[in-house]
Amino acid sequence: MAERVVGQLSLADGLVSVRGDGMLEQVSALVDWEAVSAVLGRRGGTGPGAPGYPGLVLLRCLLLGVWHGLSDPALEAAVADRISFRRFAGLSLDDPVPDHATLWRFRDSLAKAGMIDRVFAEIGRQLDAKGLIVRRGTLIDASLVAAQARPPRKPRGAVAAKPSADADARWGRKGGSGVFGYKVHVGADQSHTLIRRMELSDASLTDTEVADDLICGDEAAVYGDQAYYTHARHARLEAAGITDRLMRRPNKHHRELPARHKQRNRLIARVRAAVERPFAMFKQHYGLRRMRFFTLARNRVQMLLAGCAYNLRRAIAATAAAPG
Repeated sequence: MAERVVGQLSLADGLVSVRGDGMLEQVSALVDWEAVSAVLGRRGGTGPGAPGYPGLVLLRCLLLGVWHGLSDPALEAAVADRISFRRFAGLSLDDPVPDHATLWRFRDSLAKAGMIDRVFAEIGRQLDAKGLIVRRGTLIDASLVAAQARPPRKPRGAVAAKPSADADARWGRKGGSGVFGYKVHVGADQSHTLIRRMELSDASLTDTEVADDLICGDEAAVYGDQAYYTHARHARLEAAGITDRLMRRPNKHHRELPARHKQRNRLIARVRAAVERPFAMFKQHYGLRRMRFFTLARNRVQMLLAGCAYNLRRAIAATAAAPG
């Protein structure tokens, strides 16, 4: 199966005048998409079968779906209907639009061999090269996201227990409420809250278990709430020359924090509060108040796509705000 040739402009494309989507045009100009395409590689081989779409076309379609909170069928319809979407995806008016089954299969392929991780890293590398990652500090935090499936049902009398349709989801607790689902962990650069590290786990994993994977090692400081502080982590940060800005918490030996620690925690909280921005974007604008899929692998791909989409939009805002 060969790779389909798309994006060749026809006479109709030249005659159509469309009011462009400013954000999409800016993202198109911001990224070296050839480098991203090289990470994705070529799809298909030399065997029989209908030509497949280039990976870059499908990736840009999935980003459109994230930015607009669209399901795959709704995304297929939107790309077919909106010229600005076609142009961002790299499709001409004559090109057929990828159907929702093609988009689903491509998303699954991103989970294989760490492909989505390499795409996320490549976009981050390019934003870093543009000076958008400053390394003054890394803000770490986690947020619970409910599973798409219902929780398992406990046995009641003659009614047998029923497992959840999502075998990877687990119960987790934050504050006083329990959530059946997953937990998103991020490490964001302090200056523009661009996400540098990102991971998805089931909801039962504690925040501190993933914390070291969110620390890049080249930042000047690490900011986090009380869930992240341990003596061992403090020692590791100190040994690496990274300032510990993790909030202190009471323990069995010190039931009450001294006044200086309380004041320190308040100062840290003001800085680390910015890490809530990506979570708010995911849940309020990207349709991720609840996970979309029934496995950790598929949900992880969707969350990393959301991380890419968030970073691209934040990069546009940061570039526009930079002094000229």
